[in-house]
Amino acid sequence: MIYDFAELTASPELVWTPCNDNFTCALLEVPLDYSDTSVGTVNLAIIKKPGESEDAQEVLVNPGGPGGSSVDMVLGDYEAIQNKIGTSYALVGIDPRGIKNSGPSSDCFPPDRIPYITRNAFFLDVFSPADITSDYALRQNHQSILEYGKWCTSMYSVNGTAKYASTVATAQDMLHYIELRAKDKGQPPEEAKLWYYGISYGTVLGPTFASLYPDRVGRMIVDGVMDLEDYYNGGWEASLANSDDAARYFFKHCFEAGPELCAFHQNATSWQQLEQRYWNMLHALKESPIGLGDPLSPTTIALAEQGIILSPHVLTWQDFVNVMFVTSYMLSASAVASLDLGLVALQTRNTSELTAVSIKAQISSYAPAYDDRMARTLVVCLDSNRRANYTEFEAYKGFVDSMSNSSIYAGLNVATFSGPICSMLDINPPESQQFDGKFCVCLTTSLSNPHYIRLANSELLGVPKVNSTSAPILFISGIADPVTPLPAAKKMHGLFPGSGLLQWNNSGVSSLLYSTLPIYLVEVVNVKNY
Repeated sequence: MIYDFAELTASPELVWTPCNDNFTCALLEVPLDYSDTSVGTVNLAIIKKPGESEDAQEVLVNPGGPGGSSVDMVLGDYEAIQNKIGTSYALVGIDPRGIKNSGPSSDCFPPDRIPYITRNAFFLDVFSPADITSDYALRQNHQSILEYGKWCTSMYSVNGTAKYASTVATAQDMLHYIELRAKDKGQPPEEAKLWYYGISYGTVLGPTFASLYPDRVGRMIVDGVMDLEDYYNGGWEASLANSDDAARYFFKHCFEAGPELCAFHQNATSWQQLEQRYWNMLHALKESPIGLGDPLSPTTIALAEQGIILSPHVLTWQDFVNVMFVTSYMLSASAVASLDLGLVALQTRNTSELTAVSIKAQISSYAPAYDDRMARTLVVCLDSNRRANYTEFEAYKGFVDSMSNSSIYAGLNVATFSGPICSMLDINPPESQQFDGKFCVCLTTSLSNPHYIRLANSELLGVPKVNSTSAPILFISGIADPVTPLPAAKKMHGLFPGSGLLQWNNSGVSSLLYSTLPIYLVEVVNVKNY
């Protein structure tokens, strides 16, 4: 029994070892580039939750990101997935390239060279919502993201393997895996089919696989759908279509719950009144940030006993913009409760309760073994493949303004995910690992953003070119999703002939915790009835 992939020896064949009590694990050695095996190999971490029988159909899963660990998804969420698709399937999580337990490394701030506190301080500038209160503040943000790209370009150049971590490369790994499994079972590898469930970024990975290998789809559920064109062109502009609706669900639910269940309610007469109160408080925080830090406060002492050391810092309006975005994204009971209490603390300026709101409070002690922000940035930038350029400040400012205008709740957060942060990351995937969809030689300019270059509407880069898949894909989307909106699902549904679209009437990213879909996996012909 092992509990760490470091205890395994990588093999080009699938060698399963009992792990984490009720799972089996493997460390699979694969070529960095399947079209040029001379460049070396990389190791992929794989975990499996066995099904009810030894020959149970395997379903590969992906939790999103990019940056989310499929291994962690199987370990932590297998029951939720089983509630959705049934318990008869074996769940397989393969950490995508560059993600947590799989190589190549996406860490361009290795802790053996860069102290965590240095990295944490810099990342606050790079990944926090842009400060649009002045051009000077925005120029600081701009220089931070450009420096991130230059720094990581140099760090990745040391061994040169980071460029082999694109989504296409991971899709190729999934094909390789199902062919190995078919071979192990004595079946023709060339006939192996992928059964797959992915959420958020997993809805990029799945359709990318389906675009590259349309005859290799066994079943595919993609839940919380991203727009492939928008994603591969590096904008993420389309992801904001329902963001404000998702954020407003908090105020609506708080009003419906009443003051006994929602402290921020305070006998409001409408949910709009709650929303306006929030914006008034945010404006006040812009005008007057709050200095925090008391080594003798109950919160500081309680967290110190857990090994979390809080540092003195200044709470700003961006901190609450971030809290609101994370809450609308996760929509968990704990996140909603924390937001409720945090808003009341902000309203009353309760410094003790506000102490731990911002990640800045943990700048001296936050030391994760894996930071998904670096992985997300690497994969996103490889996939957009230098198709967005925001090295000039005016271009960057135009992008941030456009994103902020598209969503007052999420625009400034999502603006940090892609586009500008890739501008100075000078690293490109090999041609064999690029996803370009349809091709056209004539470039045009996006009407919504003159600095966002894409192909003419008739031949869009990154749009899947598929006549049909061997089994129809099932797309799932909520009506108020903060980053994977319903319009994106409708668009992707239209691009994959024969696919189905299931709309669920709630908010948050994906329906993982809400609905069950076992019939689709058993009987594909019923997909349109869902």
